[in-house]
Amino acid sequence: MDEPPPGRRGLSDRLRRAGRLPALVTTGNLVAAQLVTGAASLAINAMAARSMGPAGRGSLALLLQLTYLANMLAMAGTDRAYPATAPVGRDIRQTSADALRLVILPGAVVLLAAAPIAYALGGNGRGTGLVTVIGCMLTIGALLTAAALRTGAAAAGVTRPYLLATVTGQAALMVSAALLTLVGTGSPQTWLLAYGAALAVGPMVAWRLLRRLRPAAPPAHGLVPARRLGLRLLPAAAASLVVLRADRLLLPWLGSYEQLGLYIVVATVAEFAIWPVQNWIDVQSPRWHQRFLAGELRRTGPLLAAAGYGIVSGLLLLAAGRLLVVPVFGSEYRESTALLVPLAIATACYSVSRAAIGLGVAAGRARGALAADIPAMVVAVGAYLLLIPHYGAMGAAVGSAVAYGVGAVLALLLAARIPHGPTPDRDAPAAERSETPPSGRLTR
Repeated sequence: MDEPPPGRRGLSDRLRRAGRLPALVTTGNLVAAQLVTGAASLAINAMAARSMGPAGRGSLALLLQLTYLANMLAMAGTDRAYPATAPVGRDIRQTSADALRLVILPGAVVLLAAAPIAYALGGNGRGTGLVTVIGCMLTIGALLTAAALRTGAAAAGVTRPYLLATVTGQAALMVSAALLTLVGTGSPQTWLLAYGAALAVGPMVAWRLLRRLRPAAPPAHGLVPARRLGLRLLPAAAASLVVLRADRLLLPWLGSYEQLGLYIVVATVAEFAIWPVQNWIDVQSPRWHQRFLAGELRRTGPLLAAAGYGIVSGLLLLAAGRLLVVPVFGSEYRESTALLVPLAIATACYSVSRAAIGLGVAAGRARGALAADIPAMVVAVGAYLLLIPHYGAMGAAVGSAVAYGVGAVLALLLAARIPHGPTPDRDAPAAERSETPPSGRLTR
């Protein structure tokens, strides 16, 4: 390995002394939280599918896509930007509060914009529409608060409060779903309301745990770098979400609610498969940024790790899906097993693209995310419009695989241009800061 410049040796030595164990523990806790979420979601998915059938399950899926889209817009890139800009020494209580402050204003705007859309999707009756609006507001608020907590946990490297909150919230959601199944409730609006109320339990538990912690003396820090980078990343985040969610939004109109119901049960499981690699990237982002400032950022190892994970998880998805779809969801969903092959390919491609983009963000190259995700979005929307009317759920799955493949290729090409450290012509301010205790600010 090349010897770092003298002005960066202090930072390099601190990074070596820190070791990899804390990052692995943090990643492990985030993965554990999402494994709990995935297991609960699988069970809830099965209960909802059996209670409502493919058409009702598709209607609920559409309402949930609205809440996910609103959550992404309200986050405004904060989940990527803040962990890469948070200064060393800021504790979990402070980082979580920072993340929450960053999303309050966009969250309020998004809630106001989502309300009439939720009402329109809620059905014919005024009462049904109001229930839908309340359910959407609760779900968006719970998702946004949980996302801020997760962002703060990733930035601080302290994830136990978030893990405990996730377990509590998912347990409450499981109980709610079980009760709805027992009484035979087939209303998607009622299920959405239960989702929101149950998911709100987790963030409340987390904030109570955080209030018991004694805050450390906060280092000097402003939120402007995170806000600026988040806004620069927002178009890429929106494009990524379009690729991830547009298939679910278009299926009811270009296909049918039944096709969406068939698609969602396996697409949701495929989404679980990409969570661990995204958690790992979020936790590594502060470390990658400090290594960039030290002139020691390496690309090959992270990219190979992400590719290996994506291939293995795609194969496991394919094997597990073929074994479990019919026994878990019922014979009505037998057609869903044919969708597993393209979704497994999409999982592998997505893992690689996230790692490549994560390295670029850590180096301050937000444009790399735009250059990879926006073309992938264009390809995805074109493929969905072309394939879904003729092939339904299979068209959505194939379109996802093609779009993620394009995104992965572009992200890899852009990652090859990321330097090991700041360059005098583009990153002079960062090079100067690297001789002092790291502020965590990005280079551009």
